[in-house]
Amino acid sequence: MVKISLFHRYGEKLGGDKMYKNILVAISHSSNSHDLFEVGLNLALKHNAQMTLCHIKNLRYIVPNFLNEGIYLPQDIVYLETNDGIEEILNKYKDEALKKGISKIDVVVTASSTPALAITNVVAKGYDCDLIVCGSSSSKGILKKIFGNVTTEIVKNAPCDVLVVKNIEKNNEVNN
Repeated sequence: MVKISLFHRYGEKLGGDKMYKNILVAISHSSNSHDLFEVGLNLALKHNAQMTLCHIKNLRYIVPNFLNEGIYLPQDIVYLETNDGIEEILNKYKDEALKKGISKIDVVVTASSTPALAITNVVAKGYDCDLIVCGSSSSKGILKKIFGNVTTEIVKNAPCDVLVVKNIEKNNEVNN
């Protein structure tokens, strides 16, 4: 079971006649990634829209190495995530969506030190997406303070509507 919150840009009425043309689904490693995909897929089918599936690997910098009067060496960039099979997961989702009738699906996997800005300013704008489907953040405590909340930043910076899908079952397990 999922809980959905839709944030419209420009104060549009919820449930209006707006039709989406390209739905970006931001997939993370969370337990509700398939739920996110299903919500995006169902909306794309309803609106006869194309889909853009994306995952942004969280890029972190370790102490930069400066040599010869401040020349930055790129080998000091370190990925927080490695080759973890996310491409295979996204391609599996793509195949599933194609079988269900979605005509065009783009898959984007890249890295950024600011994943939310990569989603909103690069992927959403670059692929002309008019809806972003993302999950609610699971960051808590000190991790949230250090790394921030990607979902909040997506909502704040999105050039389009944002649909936040919250994993209810996981929250209920924690509360019981």
